[in-house]
Formats: sequence, C-alpha cells, structure tokens
Amino acid sequence: MQATHNHDAVLAILKPTPAPGFVVGDVPMPSAAPGQVLLRVAAASVCGTDVHLYDWNPWAAARVIPPRVVGHEVCGEVIGWGDGVHGPALGTRVAVESHIVCGYCDECRRGDFHVCENTRILGVDVDGAFATHLAVPLANVWPVGDAVPPDVAAAMEPFGNAVHACSYGELSGRTVVVFGCGPIGCAAIAVARVQGAARVVGVDRNEYRLNLAERMGAHSIVRATDNAVDDAVRSAAGDAIDCVLEMSGSPVAVASATRLVRPGGWISLLGIGDGPDVVDLSSDVVMKGLSLYGIAGRRIPATWEQVTAYVQDGVIDVRALITHRFGLSDIDGAIALMKSGQCGKVTLTPE
Repeated sequence: MQATHNHDAVLAILKPTPAPGFVVGDVPMPSAAPGQVLLRVAAASVCGTDVHLYDWNPWAAARVIPPRVVGHEVCGEVIGWGDGVHGPALGTRVAVESHIVCGYCDECRRGDFHVCENTRILGVDVDGAFATHLAVPLANVWPVGDAVPPDVAAAMEPFGNAVHACSYGELSGRTVVVFGCGPIGCAAIAVARVQGAARVVGVDRNEYRLNLAERMGAHSIVRATDNAVDDAVRSAAGDAIDCVLEMSGSPVAVASATRLVRPGGWISLLGIGDGPDVVDLSSDVVMKGLSLYGIAGRRIPATWEQVTAYVQDGVIDVRALITHRFGLSDIDGAIALMKSGQCGKVTLTPE
C-alpha cells in the first residue's frame, strides 16, 4: 500500500496494526528533541529482526506496540540539533547505534551499556530508521566521515555484533568454527581472519551463504543438516577447535558447539532460537571448563571504535557482504529476498 505524500510528512515503512506485513506511507516529519540530532537517512539495511516484525511472529507480537516505524540499521546525515546539542557538525555522515540506553541503571553505571535493563531498540520500542528522516539521541550517533559509503555505514551496527562476538578470547593462531553464515556470521569469519585465526570453518545449510562465507575468508565450509554435523566439522577443522561463534540460533548447532570445542575453549552465543536448547551442561560445559558468552548488541564505545578501524582502513571489505539494494517503497521485495536466503546484506535507499 502506498499513501499520498504531503510536504509536512516523510515517507516511512510502518507496522500499522498487530498483523503481518508492512505499509509504506506518510508519517509526520520528526523533530530533534532536547539531546537529540535529526538525520536525513542516506541508507538503511534489513535485518532478520525486521523479517520477524513483518511476519508478526510471537516475539514481535509480545514486544511491539503498533503503529511503529520499523528498521534499526542506518546511516544518516546530521541536518538538525535539539536543545543542548552542539555537534556533530551539520552535514556529518553518521552510523547509528540502535540500542537506546538509560544511562542510570546499575549496568549503565558500571559501563555495561550493552546490557542496560531499560534498553529501547530503534524500530522496535521507538520509531525507527526505515524512513527518509530520523531523530535519535546524540549518544547514539557515531561520526564516520565521508570516506565510509552510506551502505557500509548502515551495516556497521550488525558488523559490530560480529566484532563483539570475536572479542572474548584470543583468535590469533586458533581454530574457529562459525555456525550460521548470514551477514553477521560472514562478518565474524572476516574478523577472525583479520585477527590471525589459523583456520576458520563456516557451517550453514544454505549454498548461497556458504559461498559468501568462502568469499569472506572461510578456509573450509560444512553444509549443515537437520542432524548434528560434528564429524564433518571436526574433519574440516583438522585440529582441536578453540572457539565456536554461534550465529544461527539452531538448538542443534548450540549443542554441537559445546561438544566440539576443546576443554578450556570458549563459545560466543549470538543466534537466538525459537525454543529452548538442550545442552549437556555437566559433560560438555562444566567438566570441560568451557566459557560461554552471551553476545547482546555492541560494547559502547569499544566495539564501535574497532568496527570503525576495520571499515576506515579497508581492512575488511564490508561491501562484499552487501549483495542487494532496494528502494524504501519496495520493502516487500526486500523481505521476500531475505526469506529466500539468496542474499547477504540487503540495503534500502530512500528514493
């Protein structure tokens, strides 16, 4: 559905009612409240979360109160300041941290902003980024400079998930397995390679994404099935597995990870599954002395600093992860492509 356009309104992608689907229509032009900046959106990208919102799955239905402008991965240009804000300079290109934190809970006070108990997420709890304009707190914009293209800057938020997941142990000289080779998994493969991993194995059930995993630097790939692929992964790794980066959310993969990692190794858990996982904690975690890390969002500012270094120096080619581009009003086409799995990162550009 497309609404007519008037000059006091901006084009946005909406979840108008608690039902499947999105609507492309007009919303009032946002304004920068005190402590906020107003952005003209240059590029946004589509995430699996947006597919859940589109489908109106149980998670979305329990979390989101329509009407809501959706979308949370975004790059924009600063075009206005709210009261008390004196920068970044108008015209500055910025990436956006999608988690709006409170600053006063115990977690925030100790600097653990990524697990703020009052986190509000763009496009989920507050109006989001699939629009021509967006107002966000000053604390949530990250200046990137003109050298970083808008589509890459929009992808820095999910790329940051991968960088965060890779940050809990030494990867140099180590053997790493990545379960789930969507855009974040493929980014993690690239990060592990840059950090000097001796061998990186990518595991997925999707041929397109396994090919992307190889392009991003996986030494070998394993096609996942409905059953555990432990033997195939061990064979591809060829050595003791020091670390698993779990990006799929598959209960089978999580259990495999605990069996595959060597005693004393570690696992980053980023994927979110649809049901509870069955892991033999006694044998496969406790007695092996494994460390399990839950990866929520990005560490602020450490992850953003690391991502910026990778992106600005061209150390990692984030553009290789961006495989398709759509206009804002063709969100249905973008979501359909995401569901097909025949894509990497999908970018949206305001017309």
